[in-house]
Amino acid sequence: MCGVRNAPAIVDPDDGERGGRRSERVSMTDSSDILIIGGGIAGLSLAAALGDRASVRLLEQEQGLAHHTSSRSARQMQPSYGPEPVRVLTEVSIGLVREIEARLGAPLLRPRPLYWLALDDAVDLEPLRAAIPGLRRVAAAEPGSRLPILRAERVRDALLDPLAQEVDVPRLLDWYAGEARRAGTEIVTDARVSALTRHGELWTATVGDGPDARTFSAPIVVNAAGAWADQVAALAGVGPAGLVPLRRTVALARLDAAIDPDWPMVNDAGGSLYFRPDGDRLLSSALEDTPAEPHDAQPLPEVVARVTERLAAVVTPRVEFERAWTGLRTGAPDGVPVVGFDSEVPGFYWLAGQSGYGIQTSAAFGALAAADLLDLPLDAAVAAGGAAVAPSAAAAAFGALAPGRFGDAALRGSAA
Repeated sequence: MCGVRNAPAIVDPDDGERGGRRSERVSMTDSSDILIIGGGIAGLSLAAALGDRASVRLLEQEQGLAHHTSSRSARQMQPSYGPEPVRVLTEVSIGLVREIEARLGAPLLRPRPLYWLALDDAVDLEPLRAAIPGLRRVAAAEPGSRLPILRAERVRDALLDPLAQEVDVPRLLDWYAGEARRAGTEIVTDARVSALTRHGELWTATVGDGPDARTFSAPIVVNAAGAWADQVAALAGVGPAGLVPLRRTVALARLDAAIDPDWPMVNDAGGSLYFRPDGDRLLSSALEDTPAEPHDAQPLPEVVARVTERLAAVVTPRVEFERAWTGLRTGAPDGVPVVGFDSEVPGFYWLAGQSGYGIQTSAAFGALAAADLLDLPLDAAVAAGGAAVAPSAAAAAFGALAPGRFGDAALRGSAA
């Protein structure tokens, strides 16, 4: 077992497994090296990446894993989407997911080129093209030639991200969870943390109340609680990162025309909608970002109507709504994820604020956060999967996610 960064070794006297592994049976001490709070794609990818190099327990408040945003995404990995550190780590993730495909013996990715469109004369695509080297300017008529349902007269300008991929999120989540369990991670569901305290060098998380309460101890706690991340921090006496959950609704619609499942994806650079094929349906969103308290988000009728209306305005066939789902994109004040040890409280590690980029960065975040927690070289953690990105560049991008980047005042929730 590798040494865990800034933490004493934890020995579980009831653990009969070798090599640092823990069985699915809970020991009397419920101790581990690392305790992950949150069973979405962030927590699961980290547990998988840690493997048997540390003893790990993962607590998920819901009865099943990935209940919230991780299972309600558009299921894309797009190197042109997000701030620069996210874009770099998305390319790394694509390489790492290719490796997972090889180990799994089944596909996880399929090409889904992405067109960024200007649907209004006021939208200028040049700043986007200049900022993202991988984007290629194409003729305004090209998207319509590849997507015959598109109202070609609406397109003023277009850029193409040829490297964008669709990802099989359920299969990827299953792989992360399975890999974690095979390495000895105990995954505990229906485990809402009611208290989180630090005594000496150990954190103790309490699940439940009264005589049936259970406690879990570790020198390091990882906050991968998604929309609830600032609430988990508050339980620990850690200042908030200023994370804001934002509603995002995705809808499926039928058309009165055939849909080619290999059509590209379209994203309006003006922020009105995106859409792509999803089997014989169109998946689309009106890109609402409405602040909300952490909760089990559900679609609002007026938002679903807006999605349908905007989609109908850019495609020629008749659009008929079928179903929708809503997740919470939880972001920091600067829109960049928050990953790393808290700058003030020892042993508290942030893995939060993915801002809707959690799927496309999960493999890189898992590998790099695991190396960070184990005090291993960051560049080596992604060398195999980062063929398109220099390992040093990936490590630098990861460093830009550190919680301390805001300064104490901003990190404590006072950022504008």
